[in-house]
Amino acid sequence: MKKLAIFLALLGLVAYGSAAQAALIVQGNGTVYDSVKDISWDQDGNAVKTLCDANDAIWTSFVPPAPPEGSGRTLAAICAANGTLNWFEAEAWVAHLNASLYKGLANWRQWTVTQPDATCSDQTNPEPPFPPQDYRYRCTGSELGHLYNALPPAGLGNPNEMDDDCAPHCLVNTAPFSNFQSDNPYWSGTEYAPNPVYAWYFYAYYGYQSLDGKDYYPFYVW
Repeated sequence: MKKLAIFLALLGLVAYGSAAQAALIVQGNGTVYDSVKDISWDQDGNAVKTLCDANDAIWTSFVPPAPPEGSGRTLAAICAANGTLNWFEAEAWVAHLNASLYKGLANWRQWTVTQPDATCSDQTNPEPPFPPQDYRYRCTGSELGHLYNALPPAGLGNPNEMDDDCAPHCLVNTAPFSNFQSDNPYWSGTEYAPNPVYAWYFYAYYGYQSLDGKDYYPFYVW
């Protein structure tokens, strides 16, 4: 019996055998299957920069969206920013990967956030428009939060700033992934339900989940 694995953005769809035991399993197409979430991640945590540096045709054919949704930045400017994108650019990039059959797959998406998520350390925040739940540390309901926080073999088992004095940062365990970034957050594909001007992100530097304006800062895409 085969089950379909959802691929996150950068994720795609592939058949995989029954996964009764929690594990991160490297697959031959350059993805890593998470048997708990039943999804597969791109093994490259910063494919934007990898494809840019290689001058790959997928990269050179990408057209970033123009303002007000995008930033109007050139490909050279995005590459110089280590491949970081605003949320609208990130969504356009995922659509471009699908159209380009990146790694032979056509259903990439960004990772998602559970709303609400009782696993997060903070469930209240009195300062609108910031989140009343799903917030800060130990979040395992979100797909990237689970990958970062869950103990091996289900996840990477990284520390967070709430529990540890992380030095120089909290992203300690990255295998079997390459280019897992910590200097800026990763966008999720999930808008903040009370106000979709914002979208969720995960910041591996601190092991921290929060949200920001979708057109404000360029973050990484996975």
